[in-house]
Amino acid sequence: MKITKPVAAALLTGIITDTLGFRTSNTTPDALRQAATLMESGVDMPEIYMRALVNKSFPAARYWGAGLSSLQSRNGVVWGTLTLEDRKSAGYGGNDDADLINMISAIDGNKVGMVFVEQSDNHVKISWRALEAGLDVSQIAKHFKGGGHAAAAGADIEGALQNIQQEVLAKTFEMLNL
Repeated sequence: MKITKPVAAALLTGIITDTLGFRTSNTTPDALRQAATLMESGVDMPEIYMRALVNKSFPAARYWGAGLSSLQSRNGVVWGTLTLEDRKSAGYGGNDDADLINMISAIDGNKVGMVFVEQSDNHVKISWRALEAGLDVSQIAKHFKGGGHAAAAGADIEGALQNIQQEVLAKTFEMLNL
């Protein structure tokens, strides 16, 4: 099957985003070889990288600011919170974290990164990232009927942000023995 340039761009976007720009443990020699093969079809990897991982809209950057100003840290866990009011104030149109979890994951000296995102339907989306080898955050997400893998997981829990946050943080500390 011939891979056209648009298909190659889509596949390379998937590889770049899944490896966070070739920074995660799923960056293998095979993934790098596949990326090189896709580039040979004429796609512009730096452009795809910038579009997929770096470029943010002004409202997304303001939303990040709200999340970053909410950061807390305890026992090797760092977390941020994004409220409905933050979203409205920033003018951010999505209901996600605008990839804030990846910024939180870049904070040195922590074992787990988390973000809590309040939803308009009395739900809270939670993302976990294991920042230390050997930790498995997927088990915490599964406890809350979510999913993922050892290094990255998420859940969507019904309830008020403050209550959910307390419950999820307590379970995270308990399950990771932190």
